[in-house]
Amino acid sequence: MSDANRLRLADVEIRYGRRPVVAAPALEIARSSTTALVGASGSGKSSLLRCLTGLQRPYSGQVFVDDLDLTSLSPSRLARRRRELFGIVLQDGGLVPSLSALDNVQIALDLRRIPKSRSTARSTLADLGLTRLADRRPDELSGGERQRVAFARVLAQRAPFATLDEPTSSLDAESRADVVDGIRALAAAGCGTVLVTHDLELAASVDAVAAITEGQVVTHLTPTTASDIRRRMRAVHDTQSER
Repeated sequence: MSDANRLRLADVEIRYGRRPVVAAPALEIARSSTTALVGASGSGKSSLLRCLTGLQRPYSGQVFVDDLDLTSLSPSRLARRRRELFGIVLQDGGLVPSLSALDNVQIALDLRRIPKSRSTARSTLADLGLTRLADRRPDELSGGERQRVAFARVLAQRAPFATLDEPTSSLDAESRADVVDGIRALAAAGCGTVLVTHDLELAASVDAVAAITEGQVVTHLTPTTASDIRRRMRAVHDTQSER
């Protein structure tokens, strides 16, 4: 695992053409912590998530992992560092449809040239209680099971940071519980996690909340309940509207 300890945004602004979308003066994620990024649809949450991993370059500002400025790297070096630093979980899990759960975990390790990839993939699935799913393809898994296999892939590659895009979207209660277990496993393994979500109950269960309102990121609202998050977001919105 990389010894990187801190991921942060500094004065980042995202635009689509000339239209400002979101500004993040400061956002910091430490190892073993989980931050939920919340806001209305179209507020720029997923764009901000892509900026964190270097999949999208900001209009201005910088993205740092410790003292390394990801925005200064060439495309080839950025791609290499992304593989080392980040586990990326897409909304549907992002598994390869034709591969078994075990093979989906192993292929991520093979791409990173991690030794003993087969045994590592198998043991990681076992650690998450997923051994029974090892030979199943994604279309044979529930939504929550697909997400947990994707989390196993991140854990097996020992990435210091992970990004999750709407991990509980359209899931039933049982599958949602699987996802929550997976998020806890990432934190327990020392992974700093950022998740985009509309699920304020999920956001209230993690370490910190960064809310996008009126095009600005308001960082590290300490979560208590979903209703408290809504109330504090409304208060921020009202304050910004009065300026």
